[in-house]
Amino acid sequence: MGGQRNMSAARLTPAGASKKRRRAGEPRPVDERLTPAMRQTLEAGLSRLRGRPVRIQNLRRQFSMGSSSFPTERLRVSLKSEKRPLLVFFKDLNPNHQMEKARAVRALDLEPGRRELQMYETILSPERFGTLHLYGYRWEPERDRFWAFFEDGGRTVLHNYLDMPRWTAAARWAARFHAATRGLPDTQTRFLPRYNEAHYQRCAERVEQLLPHLEGPEHDLVARGLECFAERIEWLSALPQCVLHGQYFGKNILLRRGKQGPKVAVIDWETAALGPGTFDLVSLTAGKWTSDERDAMRRAYSEQYEAETGRRIEQAAFREELACVALYQALEWLAWWGPHRALSRHFGNFLRELATLLEDDFAAGVSRTVEVA
Repeated sequence: MGGQRNMSAARLTPAGASKKRRRAGEPRPVDERLTPAMRQTLEAGLSRLRGRPVRIQNLRRQFSMGSSSFPTERLRVSLKSEKRPLLVFFKDLNPNHQMEKARAVRALDLEPGRRELQMYETILSPERFGTLHLYGYRWEPERDRFWAFFEDGGRTVLHNYLDMPRWTAAARWAARFHAATRGLPDTQTRFLPRYNEAHYQRCAERVEQLLPHLEGPEHDLVARGLECFAERIEWLSALPQCVLHGQYFGKNILLRRGKQGPKVAVIDWETAALGPGTFDLVSLTAGKWTSDERDAMRRAYSEQYEAETGRRIEQAAFREELACVALYQALEWLAWWGPHRALSRHFGNFLRELATLLEDDFAAGVSRTVEVA
């Protein structure tokens, strides 16, 4: 895809569905001095994408109040010889420009932004997966510019809905994506981190570092979860791998209009990795769902995966894998939010998630010997 770069340097609760989500309270002024460079970058990217010269007549910029980790803008672009404006979503991937809350919890690291661009260039496909077009980017460490220009996928986010057909559609999308990315060559995926034994061991170490800061029931709960997890690291490391989104929550899933109902468009691929596909399904189904609702999403996933691969999923093994992966996910997020628990309710949410897992799935122990499909 088109771009200018020098890359060598360098939903826990579906609540809120009946309301509009609160907007971020950190508006930022648009720096019009950057507009000429943005226009040049977008023209170059669109020209390469379309295979012919593209010229921009007018570019209108508006800061997006939905910006969470990075500053984003919605652009209205008038192209020469075209009547309809092109709607573009701009993302500033410079870690030094992160939003205030993100700066408090995220490292100043260029790698996640670079990984997202690599996902769009090497794996994601609007035609095959319905993901957004990457129109262009600029990656210039010497100028401190790390920009990405995407197709604007709209403002309709799955997180704001509770009806099951939308959520099961997202589960089916994940199954199709995981099935399609199971056997990609190393040359196509080498930039992705892997959920291997070292990865899981690092998680265990972070949880160990968190334990001295917890007291009473919280300490006992997390310690018990860590003990169960440590026993399963080798088993988790041996699970079949595919490309993961890494944070497959409703807030990262757009719903777009389609002839046969809403179409899924997955965004924010900074946490993409190679690991068990069930990790994304665990993310999608986390939170205050009923057992029937969670089962509906799991069933949609397994049915679609079987249809895509022609391989039958053995349900007992499938549920065992989901339980073990959910245990890892809960501990991973607890280690992440532990030092910043005052900034978010997520720490308490994942404590409850861990307590439910230990009570429902690990009270009598999990065998870890069933072969997972």
